[in-house]
Amino acid sequence: METDKYSNIAETYDYMLSENTERENFFVKIFHQYRVESVLDCACGTGKDLIFFDSLKYDVTGSDISDSMLTMAQKKINENGLNIPLYKADYQFLENTFNTKFDAIVCLSNAINDTEADIEKAFNSMKNVLNDQGIIIFDQGQADMTMQNPPCYSLEVNNKDFSRLFTMDYKMDIMTIKIFDFIHTDSLSDFRINEFKFKIRLYDDWIKILNKVNLHGDYYGNWDLIPYNRQNSRRLIVVAKKK
Repeated sequence: METDKYSNIAETYDYMLSENTERENFFVKIFHQYRVESVLDCACGTGKDLIFFDSLKYDVTGSDISDSMLTMAQKKINENGLNIPLYKADYQFLENTFNTKFDAIVCLSNAINDTEADIEKAFNSMKNVLNDQGIIIFDQGQADMTMQNPPCYSLEVNNKDFSRLFTMDYKMDIMTIKIFDFIHTDSLSDFRINEFKFKIRLYDDWIKILNKVNLHGDYYGNWDLIPYNRQNSRRLIVVAKKK
């Protein structure tokens, strides 16, 4: 995970992010339930969640492997007049960067399924910087129900200045996402293609993985906190704890 795969999309990444009150309420309720005071977002990207967690008055820290994403996150932090520490760190080796422990570690938006990451190494690293009663939260858009007839494309953004189309291709348990970006402002016309690969892991896979690394999880089917259901859940969100 050494090359910066996000350098070509970091500036436009937030175009596809929208406000999601249900998602925000999820973190409010879960953090309150587990008495969270400190949060590490270990794949913080452009820092949108860092700003939100800070607004809830938590002690927030961000890390990411991508220099370009960290640059955008720092810009956002500065624009909001905040003081949130950022670190360049691979979530497989968090103990090399942090000598403190956190109440919550989040790894969101399918970042946990990067094919270049060793999943057991990643979770063991997160555990090394997690308080004994702490939680690890991760999520993905793939669910048992949706993968029965997996989507092949998704129009993520389409406005007067910018369009973003995802195409998805599946081979065995690997999902390849190609991102087609069309920038069409009055002063700029540009076309970019980026490719990312993710490991497809579903409910049974996560049960086995968490068991191997001595974690157990609560599984949710969306941000509304309804328990995960193989037949109708369209998302998979996990709140994991040390055994």
